[in-house]
Amino acid sequence: MANQGTEDIALNGFRYKFYRFMEGRYGLRALQDPMQILIYAVYLLLVLIQFFTRIRIISFLELLLIGVTLFRVLSKNIPAREREASAMYTFYCKMRDAFRFRKANAEARRQKRAVQKERRKDKEHIYRECPNCGATLRLPRKKGKHTVLCPRCGNKFGVKC
Repeated sequence: MANQGTEDIALNGFRYKFYRFMEGRYGLRALQDPMQILIYAVYLLLVLIQFFTRIRIISFLELLLIGVTLFRVLSKNIPAREREASAMYTFYCKMRDAFRFRKANAEARRQKRAVQKERRKDKEHIYRECPNCGATLRLPRKKGKHTVLCPRCGNKFGVKC
C-alpha cells in the first residue's frame, strides 16, 4: 500500500513538471489544427505504402513528419503556428469549393446542352446574346442585317442572319 502512494506522488510530480514544460507551447491540437490533421493523414498514407513496398525513403519521410509534428507541438511561436493552421484551412476551403463548383458547373453545362439542343430544333428563330448584358434573345429568322433592341438593358445592336 505504501508503495502505491509513492507511485502516485511520483506520477503527479512528473505530470506537474510536464505541464510546466508545456506552458506557453503550441501543444497537441489535433482535431482543431487542419495542418496537423494533414500531417497525420500523410503519415498514415506513408505507413500503408511502407507496409506494402518496404522502400527506405518512405521511412525517412515518416521520420521527417514525426519531426515536423514534434516541432509544431513544442513550438513557442504560437502566432506562427496559428497562421499556418489558418492558411491550411483557407487552402482546404478553396479546394472544397472548387470541387463543389465543378459539380455545380457540370450540372449547369448539362442544362445548357439541353437548351442548345432544343434551340437547334427551332427553325423559325435565331438566338443571340446581348453584348451589353449577356441576355439571350430569341429573334425571328429573317434574311439580312437587322438592328435589335435588348428588352433587359435597352442596348441596340446589329444582327445578321
